[in-house]
Amino acid sequence: MTGLAQRPELRRLWSAAHARLEQTGGRLDGARAVVHDPSPDERQAIDRLLGRRSRGRSVRVALDELDALLRDRAGTSLGAVVTAACGPLRDRLGEREAAADADQRLWADAAGHPAVTRHPQLAAWFDRLRSTGRLRRLDDPARRLGEALDVAAQLPSPEPIGRARLAASVLGESHALDDHTPAGRLVLAALAHLASVDEASLTAADRRRLWAGHGVVLDETSSTALTLGLRPLDNGPLTGAARRWADGGVALPLPLAAVIAEPWRVAPGTVVSVCENATVLEAAAARLGAACPPLVCVEGVPSVAARTLLASLAEGGARLRYHGDFGSGGIAIGNLVIGGLAAEPWRFDTAAHAAALAVTCAGGAPRRPVAGRVPPACWDAELAPSIERCGVEVEEEHVLDALLADLAELGR
Repeated sequence: MTGLAQRPELRRLWSAAHARLEQTGGRLDGARAVVHDPSPDERQAIDRLLGRRSRGRSVRVALDELDALLRDRAGTSLGAVVTAACGPLRDRLGEREAAADADQRLWADAAGHPAVTRHPQLAAWFDRLRSTGRLRRLDDPARRLGEALDVAAQLPSPEPIGRARLAASVLGESHALDDHTPAGRLVLAALAHLASVDEASLTAADRRRLWAGHGVVLDETSSTALTLGLRPLDNGPLTGAARRWADGGVALPLPLAAVIAEPWRVAPGTVVSVCENATVLEAAAARLGAACPPLVCVEGVPSVAARTLLASLAEGGARLRYHGDFGSGGIAIGNLVIGGLAAEPWRFDTAAHAAALAVTCAGGAPRRPVAGRVPPACWDAELAPSIERCGVEVEEEHVLDALLADLAELGR
């Protein structure tokens, strides 16, 4: 057998037979080894071994016939010869079947995961993962998908939580959900699917918003709520310090960690004004200083810190009122604050829009065209059509004097 296995002119025959046996899982019936474009020496050696004269550009040998011939003439088997010539045989067929069984178990386990009960839309995400083969390219796919689903099952978080703390509590490692990690990328893909957005087009700000939409903050120190004149009930060193900042008439940006460390409450019935743009708060600080009543600026789409602060104030009995830009973004933010936190509109309805428009037209102030479709305002069905009809945005800066007058009156 050693002589047959080591003959160089038969090397390609044994190699082809070895590869074919791995593909068939060792089955001989109906399987053939093919030697393409054999050299004269290779063809002659194969013909002599088989006792025939071959024709054509390739030599095709039935494995069951070759095995029978080796058993009869050399007292060995084809499997033994190819193993000696090319190394041990792998059961690739069995490996494929085992992989298919493992894949089936993986998706069955995923379909039964609590995350799918909480987010039924994930079932369609599984179909996308399977079709793209993305999961198979990861090390230990079952483990990685399980990690992602364990995290998704905890979202949205009932209380704001930093991504590092979430990763440590669910996966045991604080950096396990970072952007470059398998679990972090999979969870972000799942969140993008739930939000019906294209994961490939996400910017850093988009990723931050996706996480924040489920109560997760990428950096707990970067999520802040900008305040002025906020004098909360003294519930600890942080709320106590905030009262002193208000007495100083200085704007105070509250990090999320501070907002969740103590209860932020004011006396029940206290009006807390909420604005969209920092310009309003800066002007209030300059004109009213320490006399400014409680004012919170959401600075665009409210951060987790801003939403948490406003929710805490509302739960304590504060009366929230909101003003924003008369435009698509301002109305969308108004739906979050007025619709989501039961705030009242503050000079922010159809009548106020008409008055603001008249003021800006009379003053000749430059105005931008309305950007995109204006969403319906949950508190005033006529407001969005009114904005779209005029075709321009009326920003808070255009009605700043009226807002400051309201704050001055409230602060008396």
